[in-house]
Amino acid sequence: MNGVDTLDTSIWAGYIVRPKGDMRLYTCRVYETLQEASAAAQERADSRHRLYEVRVTCDTSQRIIKTFEPRKSK
Repeated sequence: MNGVDTLDTSIWAGYIVRPKGDMRLYTCRVYETLQEASAAAQERADSRHRLYEVRVTCDTSQRIIKTFEPRKSK
Protein backbone atom coordinates (compact mmCIF):
# COMPACT_ATOMS: atom_id res chain seq x y z
CA MET A 1 0.00 0.00 0.00
CA ASN A 2 1.21 3.49 -0.69
CA GLY A 3 0.44 6.70 1.17
CA VAL A 4 -3.11 7.13 -0.22
CA ASP A 5 -4.35 3.64 0.65
CA THR A 6 -4.15 2.27 -2.87
CA LEU A 7 -2.27 -0.82 -3.95
CA ASP A 8 0.92 -0.06 -5.86
CA THR A 9 1.04 -2.63 -8.68
CA SER A 10 4.18 -1.21 -10.31
CA ILE A 11 6.31 -3.83 -8.53
CA TRP A 12 4.19 -6.76 -9.77
CA ALA A 13 4.67 -8.29 -13.16
CA GLY A 14 1.74 -10.44 -14.13
CA TYR A 15 -1.54 -10.71 -15.97
CA ILE A 16 -5.18 -10.09 -15.11
CA VAL A 17 -8.37 -11.36 -16.75
CA ARG A 18 -11.32 -8.98 -17.29
CA PRO A 19 -14.51 -8.84 -19.33
CA LYS A 20 -13.88 -6.99 -22.60
CA GLY A 21 -14.60 -3.29 -22.23
CA ASP A 22 -15.06 -3.46 -18.45
CA MET A 23 -13.03 -0.66 -16.84
CA ARG A 24 -14.52 -0.84 -13.33
CA LEU A 25 -12.16 -1.24 -10.40
CA TYR A 26 -12.54 -4.40 -8.38
CA THR A 27 -10.38 -7.05 -6.77
CA CYS A 28 -8.98 -9.55 -9.23
CA ARG A 29 -6.41 -12.32 -9.29
CA VAL A 30 -2.96 -11.61 -10.73
CA TYR A 31 -1.65 -14.57 -12.73
CA GLU A 32 2.11 -15.11 -12.94
CA THR A 33 2.17 -16.61 -16.43
CA LEU A 34 0.42 -15.75 -19.67
CA GLN A 35 -0.53 -19.41 -20.15
CA GLU A 36 -2.30 -19.51 -16.77
CA ALA A 37 -4.14 -16.24 -17.47
CA SER A 38 -5.11 -17.38 -20.98
CA ALA A 39 -6.61 -20.61 -19.65
CA ALA A 40 -8.63 -18.69 -17.06
CA ALA A 41 -9.84 -16.18 -19.67
CA GLN A 42 -10.98 -18.95 -22.03
CA GLU A 43 -12.79 -20.74 -19.21
CA ARG A 44 -14.61 -17.55 -18.18
CA ALA A 45 -15.49 -16.69 -21.78
CA ASP A 46 -16.99 -20.15 -22.27
CA SER A 47 -18.94 -20.20 -19.02
CA ARG A 48 -20.24 -16.61 -19.18
CA HIS A 49 -20.67 -16.39 -22.98
CA ARG A 50 -18.89 -13.09 -23.40
CA LEU A 51 -15.48 -11.78 -24.46
CA TYR A 52 -12.64 -11.73 -21.91
CA GLU A 53 -9.25 -10.00 -22.14
CA VAL A 54 -5.85 -10.76 -20.66
CA ARG A 55 -4.04 -7.58 -19.61
CA VAL A 56 -0.57 -6.76 -18.29
CA THR A 57 -0.50 -5.51 -14.68
CA CYS A 58 2.89 -3.82 -14.72
CA ASP A 59 1.85 -1.29 -17.38
CA THR A 60 -0.10 1.71 -16.09
CA SER A 61 -2.30 1.71 -19.20
CA GLN A 62 -3.38 -1.90 -18.52
CA ARG A 63 -2.30 -2.95 -22.01
CA ILE A 64 -4.42 -5.74 -23.54
CA ILE A 65 -2.47 -8.86 -24.52
CA LYS A 66 -5.18 -11.16 -25.89
CA THR A 67 -8.97 -11.33 -26.24
CA PHE A 68 -10.86 -14.63 -25.88
CA GLU A 69 -14.26 -15.39 -27.39
CA PRO A 70 -16.59 -18.10 -26.11
CA ARG A 71 -16.15 -21.37 -28.01
CA LYS A 72 -19.14 -22.59 -29.98
CA SER A 73 -21.13 -25.41 -28.39
CA LYS A 74 -21.41 -28.61 -30.39
